[in-house]
Amino acid sequence: MLIGRNLRQILILLVILPSLSRITQAKNVLAVFSFGVESPYILVRPLIQALVQRGHQLTVISAEKYLSPITGIQHIRVKKLDNLLQEMTDFTFERNPNKWMEAKWLSSYFTQASHHIMTNRDVQQLLVNSSAQFDMIIMDTPHSGALCGFAEHFKAPMIGIAAFGSNWIVDYFAGNPAPSIYDPLSPVGYLYGSSSMFDKWKKWIYMTEEWLLDGLVFVPPNTKQFKKYFNNTNSNFEMSRRNYSLILVNHHFSLGRVKSNVPNLIEVAGMHICFENVECKLDPIPEDLQRFMNEAEHGVIYFSMGLEIQMKWLPDCTKQMLFQMFSSLKQRVVWKYENWESFNNKSDNIFFASYLPQEQILGHPKVKLFITHAGLLSLIEATYFGVPTLSLPLYYDQFNNAHRMHSTGASKTIDFISINADILNQSIQEILHNPSYAINAKKLSTRFRDQPMNPLQTAIWWTEYVLRHKGAPHMRITEHDLSFMKYYNLDLISIVLLRISLSAIIIIFLGFKLINWIRNRSHSRVNSLNSG
Repeated sequence: MLIGRNLRQILILLVILPSLSRITQAKNVLAVFSFGVESPYILVRPLIQALVQRGHQLTVISAEKYLSPITGIQHIRVKKLDNLLQEMTDFTFERNPNKWMEAKWLSSYFTQASHHIMTNRDVQQLLVNSSAQFDMIIMDTPHSGALCGFAEHFKAPMIGIAAFGSNWIVDYFAGNPAPSIYDPLSPVGYLYGSSSMFDKWKKWIYMTEEWLLDGLVFVPPNTKQFKKYFNNTNSNFEMSRRNYSLILVNHHFSLGRVKSNVPNLIEVAGMHICFENVECKLDPIPEDLQRFMNEAEHGVIYFSMGLEIQMKWLPDCTKQMLFQMFSSLKQRVVWKYENWESFNNKSDNIFFASYLPQEQILGHPKVKLFITHAGLLSLIEATYFGVPTLSLPLYYDQFNNAHRMHSTGASKTIDFISINADILNQSIQEILHNPSYAINAKKLSTRFRDQPMNPLQTAIWWTEYVLRHKGAPHMRITEHDLSFMKYYNLDLISIVLLRISLSAIIIIFLGFKLINWIRNRSHSRVNSLNSG
């Protein structure tokens, strides 16, 4: 009896000890977010909450109105981030920017965001506080810029959160030897899906131009801020901004883009979603909206352009066209419309609301179609719930997101600039009556849900892995520490081109010499004949 009891105790210890060895002691973590919009905070909030629940001490630097208070963390609010986007919106929507104009706008935006953070009084007090020690720095990627100096200042490993998915510069920061050259930072004028030799050359030229944009537009002001705010004129900003121990990417290979990732680049798309095995609580759907959807005989179409794009920015003729189109459908339409009371038109089959619980709506069995701006979080939520989408991309990553979803067969894309009632109606009817869209959306949902851990658990595990292993430098491959020239083998390419050029010059030189020799010989022979 005693032997059996001891045996059971030994077996229990053998099971428990491996788990105990992976438990991470409570650490001090500093999270720095320069987001001046709401949607990225939807992604990072669950991670912050989960780390607090696991006993870690967190200090969070962020905008004020976009991240509501989280119990157990020390908030440092930077109020100037709240209105930064609104102050710069006029430039975005009054012009039709090319790639260089867009890059200059983005650079200006993130430089201003960094300036507001670094000049904040509480942030300055944190930097001069000799007792402040952190075991990890978490920040948004890739446009955190000079803020990477926090990691060097506190001598702590750095984790990035790529809220807008992956692109070539995220791969570059992670030290990925197979960079995503088909994922540009700016989609303006980029070619998708074409594989002709001429178009491949155009893509290569496009990406080369993006490298120039990074070096000429983004890096100089960030370098200046890095040296100014962290009083560090000796450190190499280029190396500091690439010193990521881990990057959590808001993407998953099932979403229409498979790519090779290095160990320190982890896909966590859906980290914000209330997965079936996650302890979370969603607000219930309002009773009037629940009744409106439940009584929809022919199903529901959900229309939302996200949190940042407001209906007041759209031309009146476009809003009237949308209203007339939706009113003529037999399906009921749920329309997210800020300050909808000012919109005089009303219809029995349209439900207007300034704010809508998107996850709950997409999870309703009557929803047949989601018309969206193709924001990444919205498309991930549509994927999780298996709802086909109609994308109306407007800027930044939305074009790339729409293209990826279109490639899965679960979505269709419309150019918002050329949209009209006929094009919109044809697209809606095609998605509703062609069963392939719904079938592909359900297949996509099944693949996306089939993960060993839910995305939030994955993010927590790898975050604590870096904490347990003091930055986990063994996760980074050799290329991570190479210079830009060596990283892209530009030194080798330069040598090859130099040799080819030198050979060509020698051949041309010898050719000219040979031609001159033949010409001189001919002239000599002619002169000899004439003199004879």
